[in-house]
Amino acid sequence: MKRNYYILVLFFISLVMNSCTKDFEQLNTDPTKGSSIAPGQQLASAAYFMTGGRETGYPNLYLLLPRVQYVNGAWGMRSGTKYIRNDFYNDRIWEIYYGKCIKQLTDMIARCKDDQDLVNYIAAGRILKVYLFSILTDCYGDIPYSQAGVAYYQKVYTPAYDRQQDIYHDFFKELDEAVKQFDASKQAIANDIVYNGAIDKWKKLANSLRLRLAVRITNIDPATAAQEAAAAYKGGVMQSNDDNFRMVHEAFNFPDLRGNGLSQSLSEADTYKYTIGCTTFTDYLKSEQDPRLAAFFVNKDADGNDITALTNYFAIQPGLYWWDQWADFVAKDGTVIPHGSKFCTINPVFVSLGASFLHMGYAETELLLAEAATRNWITEDANAHYQRGIRAAMKQLEMYPGMAPINQQQADAYVNAHVLTPGKAIEQINMQKWVALFPNGAEAFANQRRSGFPVLQSVQDVGAESETNKQPFKRLFYPGTEAYNNTANYQDALSRIGGQNDWLKPVWWDKQ
Repeated sequence: MKRNYYILVLFFISLVMNSCTKDFEQLNTDPTKGSSIAPGQQLASAAYFMTGGRETGYPNLYLLLPRVQYVNGAWGMRSGTKYIRNDFYNDRIWEIYYGKCIKQLTDMIARCKDDQDLVNYIAAGRILKVYLFSILTDCYGDIPYSQAGVAYYQKVYTPAYDRQQDIYHDFFKELDEAVKQFDASKQAIANDIVYNGAIDKWKKLANSLRLRLAVRITNIDPATAAQEAAAAYKGGVMQSNDDNFRMVHEAFNFPDLRGNGLSQSLSEADTYKYTIGCTTFTDYLKSEQDPRLAAFFVNKDADGNDITALTNYFAIQPGLYWWDQWADFVAKDGTVIPHGSKFCTINPVFVSLGASFLHMGYAETELLLAEAATRNWITEDANAHYQRGIRAAMKQLEMYPGMAPINQQQADAYVNAHVLTPGKAIEQINMQKWVALFPNGAEAFANQRRSGFPVLQSVQDVGAESETNKQPFKRLFYPGTEAYNNTANYQDALSRIGGQNDWLKPVWWDKQ
């Protein structure tokens, strides 16, 4: 209850501190108006805003999850499955991360920098900043980075867009320095809703994130990728699901940021009823006889009875709305199932407002190590890491309230049946990573572009609505407000991608 009280206070303070997110001058108003805010409260505020509150769920649900062909069917998912521009969904990551998260962290670090007793706050803040900026740059490309969030301190109201290549190099430096900066003899991190003040877990997160970012640049800068991956592994990465970087949310609905944003957006207008398994995803799970299929999706009739034995998780093709296949389903035994009940939909556990959100976990880390070992960046058994990653991915599903654990015998059989095959290891690893990441659309979007897996199915475009001729978008649009409020730097960034705010232009590392 005490924690809830602090978070409520934090929420209202944040509302007062944060002004309109439409320009950087307003974003960086005098932070001394909230001079009594403790660093732990600012750290917690930044962390909660990453996935708390309905608007944080919109880009994940409507753009990114459909883009990587996990789900589609709902009308709003046209943006991610048919590639139809929606500026509101597109801008949410930019507006929230810059306006709510990065502003808080930049201010917190500036407040703490002259107090050596607060170095642990600074180190944790640097790690969270890298994580936030990595999502921003992976989604948008070149972005304001070195000058972002410092208008009050440096009077820079129109920040330059740093090149993604330079941003990545600074990521590695920041993570390395943050790990070394932690000092157990100094003040512990209070109100730490990420790791409850556990410095060793923050260090593992930093190294695991460093590993993720190293693998990300495999195709564009393999030498640096190998070097950084080896350094991250040597530094110490996640060792179990206890090290997972997850936000533990509480059962609060909009507008409360303590509730899971994805769950809040799924709950809006009962969107979960039309969040249908995409055939790309369900077909793969079926072909692999993956027991997680039942963890991701359910199929029930109008009375709530389980009918998966009849439908076998009947899914929808990418690009289609739930009404496009307007016909009843006839099961093998002749049972007729009305159109409204025939599709498999997202498991209600993901709709729970108190559901946690996994930003990065042990399962992903093990699969990253499997790829690093396959590429001979580290001297390890790639298959051992691969199988540990699969097992951890099954286990991590238990973090969702009400999720039935994967049967141990099924898990053992599945893991034992999945062994890396020479020449296909990279594909196998990244397909399993795709499964393990659900429902983290941002990371799945980045990894699909980097690895090429999964190979996306062709989009079915009834009505010829696609604005890209059915070509998957490769980045998000820069928000339109940037054209007016940061014109010169915005135009400079566009000049590097052909002069247009084009979502078909790849980001720097996207070179398959």
